[in-house]
Formats: sequence, C-alpha cells, structure tokens
Amino acid sequence: MPVIERGEIASHCAATIYLLGHSVLHRHGVRLILEQELKRNVAVESDYAPTNVWNAMRSAPHLAIADADAATPAVRDALQMIPRLNTQTRLLVLSVAFEATAIQPWAQIRLDGYVLKDGGVADLAAAIDSLLAGRSYFSAGIEQALMCHQRPAAGALSLTRREAELLPLLARGMSLRQAAERMAVSYKTADSHRTNLLRKLGVRDRVELARYAIRENIVEP
Repeated sequence: MPVIERGEIASHCAATIYLLGHSVLHRHGVRLILEQELKRNVAVESDYAPTNVWNAMRSAPHLAIADADAATPAVRDALQMIPRLNTQTRLLVLSVAFEATAIQPWAQIRLDGYVLKDGGVADLAAAIDSLLAGRSYFSAGIEQALMCHQRPAAGALSLTRREAELLPLLARGMSLRQAAERMAVSYKTADSHRTNLLRKLGVRDRVELARYAIRENIVEP
C-alpha cells in the first residue's frame, strides 16, 4: 500500500476512533466488531448530520470509520467536513459498494482507506493498522476504480483566466448577472464562461460547483 505524508500514530492502542453510521443499530454492529474482536475502543460516534459530525470532531479523532453502503450527498457532505475540521484524522469507509457506478461518487472524497464488508474482519483489521501507521489501505480493485473517477484539481484543468475568475464568484453565491458585472463582461459572455466551466469540472449545477470549490480550498465553507 502507498505511504502517505502523515506520520504514524505513536500508540495504536491509544488511538481515538470516531464511528459514523446512519443509525444506532448500524453503528452498534460495527462497534461490537471493533471493540470485542479487534480490541479497539470507539471514543465517539454519530450519524451523518453536519452538526453531529462537527461536535464529534471536537474530540480530534485519529481515525474516522464510516459505515456507508452508498455515497449519498448527505454522506459525502459529512465526510468532506472531516479533513477540513482536522487534517490529521484518517478516513476509512466500510461499504458493500464495489461496482464502478457505485464507486464513482466516493471519488469526490479524500479517502485514506476503503474496505469491502465482504472482506471480513481480517481486512478491516489490516486497514485500521495501515491507516494508524500512516499508510493507506484499499480492498482489491477499489483504489484503481477510485483513481479512474477522481477529478483533477482546477489548476490542472486548463481553465481560462475568465473561467478561473468566475469559479469562486459563483461558488460564493453570486448570481450570474452579479458575477458578470463584477468581471465587467456581458451576461452572454459570462454565461458562456459558466457553460465551459461546468463542462471542464464535470459538475451539473451551482450546488456541485460550490462543493467542488470548497473541496479544492478555492473558497471557505
């Protein structure tokens, strides 16, 4: 597995684990595996509501484990909060999704690991050990699938000067007409820049554009 830049946690046993899941029942099953079979203590848990994620991240967990079978918008938004709130928290997804169409939405999130539930407890244990040691861990075939769907950063997309100028304006909530006035161009010209911008970034609307800009640290959340 490829080594990443963040360092190894001094004591794996003392690592703080944050467990995310849609419901108490979802989290209870994973907690039992972590605590009884893997001897890992879950210090904090929550669902994917932004306020609950925010509060849980105040514990500065070393590892966040997300039990999520689908990368729904709510799940993606919650998980994208984690590295913004604490860059040292490692992020591991536990999921059943393995087909290309199901993997694609996960590529929008910076993941340190992705474990298929079919892999069993041994795979989960190996993933946790790897992440706490400063490495990444992905079940067979998952990392390649994610890389195929990852979008390049805005700087690598050959945006024109005007497209790069328009991006943060729209992401901050300006209307196209307001952005056109700020850029001192006609509405029609701004609309053309917007069309090209959405196409290059691979997003469909203003909401996805804003999420992209936040994820790439172009604008503040």
